[in-house]
Amino acid sequence: MECPKCYGEMGTVLNEETKVEQCQNCYGLYFDQLTQELLPGLFGKEEIDSGSDEAGSAYDELVYVDCPKCDKIMDQRKLEDPLSIRFIRFECCPTCNATFLDAGELRQYLSAEYLEEFKSLLPEK
Repeated sequence: MECPKCYGEMGTVLNEETKVEQCQNCYGLYFDQLTQELLPGLFGKEEIDSGSDEAGSAYDELVYVDCPKCDKIMDQRKLEDPLSIRFIRFECCPTCNATFLDAGELRQYLSAEYLEEFKSLLPEK
C-alpha cells in the first residue's frame, strides 16, 4: 500500500483488532479502521508512533487526502490544541472508518489533554 500523504511505502506495525501500517518515509500511521470501540486497544502501544513531531508537521497543510482503502476523500477532523491557538487535524474516511495520523499524533492524542476530544471525533462503530 502507498501512503495517502507522501506516497511512500507502508509497512505493518500492528495487526490486532485493527491493522496499523506506518509509512517508511513520513512515519504517518494508517489505521485500517479506527473507532471509539477500538481505541482502548491502542493504550500502551504508543511506541508504534515512532516518527518525530517535526516529520509529522511537514504534512499538516495537506487537505485533500484519498483513502487508500476505498479511494474516497478522507474527512479532516480537528482538535483544538489546549496549549496554543492552532488546531490539530487528522484524516478519517467517512465511508470505511480508515484513519490516518501524522507522525507524533498518536502519542499526542492518547495523552490526557486530548484523549476525550479525540475519542469524540472517531466514529462509534
